Amino acid sequence: MTDTSASVRVGFWNTWLLRPRVWPGGPVMPILGEKLAPNVGLRAPLVGAAIRNRFDVIALAECFEAPEQQAVAAAWPEATLVPGPQRRGLKLTGSGLATLIDPSSVTLVHTAMHPYRTGGDLRDSDTFATKGALLTRVLVGEIGEIDLFSTHLIAGGDLLPVPGAEDTDRHHAARLRQVDELVSFMERERDPSNPMLLVGDLNICAYDHHPGLTDPTDRYRDLALRLEQLGLQDLWVAHGVGPGHSCTFTEPSDLPSDPDEPDQVIDDPTANPAATPGERIDYLWLAQATSGATTVTPDRPRRWAFTGRGVRGGKAGSLSDHLALSVTLHLQATA
Repeated sequence: MTDTSASVRVGFWNTWLLRPRVWPGGPVMPILGEKLAPNVGLRAPLVGAAIRNRFDVIALAECFEAPEQQAVAAAWPEATLVPGPQRRGLKLTGSGLATLIDPSSVTLVHTAMHPYRTGGDLRDSDTFATKGALLTRVLVGEIGEIDLFSTHLIAGGDLLPVPGAEDTDRHHAARLRQVDELVSFMERERDPSNPMLLVGDLNICAYDHHPGLTDPTDRYRDLALRLEQLGLQDLWVAHGVGPGHSCTFTEPSDLPSDPDEPDQVIDDPTANPAATPGERIDYLWLAQATSGATTVTPDRPRRWAFTGRGVRGGKAGSLSDHLALSVTLHLQATA
């Protein structure tokens, strides 16, 4: 009997493996290279060990330089590494995007990438990174393919204390310009017969506490309006439990472990996003195929802290300053 269904475990994680090199693969940049993120050399292999056998496909962000990507991949030697846009021109580092694929679970079919032309300006530290998007298309069993797009949008500011550097309206406008590029890239590269999953650190808060906003969801709605035109649905809104905050944690109590899976964070369905520590800027957005004969049903998305590894990334004890997100997708052949 021919199988008509198959499942795939997909993840996304901003790993905060930021250690700029003087040149690609070269020595760490003096002073600056060791100050931007903690314990990068120790955490990179721990990241690879944490995700090994947890996911069939996982997209990473802030895994910037080849040595860090290789250290992550070496801890999961069976996986196939697909790097995203690399440093170009005057950019000091690459996009930080990289996707790892377990070839025993899925088959890599196609890749494409797009470096963003737009972004911030010289007041923004991440102007010096090659921001962009990465497509990884995989075949799940013999049922069908999934188009996995990953990205990391500009945060803005965090460089020099000059006028306008920390203007959040300016940062938001720069992110939306990148979203417009992302939408065009997805429209151009997606296969309409495949379900499509967009993952990434979009640096747009689902509930933004900025005092200048009349409605804390205004900026999120700007994002959603652009992505919904592609049929994309925010999986945490549709299927998540609790606010789903993914970063900006300060205390271990912010990240209570799930007793059934200690690497995961337990989700509180009664938590108020306005009063819960952290913020939600990491996302999973899913769209069904617009043609073809495959449908996809998602399970509840989950958050992963990977605490207790002996090296802290985030202040709350997680391996990075962001949590990983995951979802299991069930593909069904309809014809």
